[in-house]
Amino acid sequence: MMEIDHYMTPTEAAFRWGLPTSTMQERLKGRTNRMAVELQQMKEEGLIKYFKLPNAKRGEWIISVRAMEKWYGPEPKK
Repeated sequence: MMEIDHYMTPTEAAFRWGLPTSTMQERLKGRTNRMAVELQQMKEEGLIKYFKLPNAKRGEWIISVRAMEKWYGPEPKK
């Protein structure tokens, strides 16, 4: 596996793990304190990344395979 394949968009992550895209969207919103703290820790560990241009309404996430494994276990075999 190439290094680039260890990182993906939320849409690709949902597809690879067989999850609804909405599941990933909810996970990344960090609506509860616990979820927000977890997201911050994962950002600091370099497992996920969020980028938003100044004055933009939305940003973009990049998720590592390690983050997905932490949340949902090993990637299902296809």
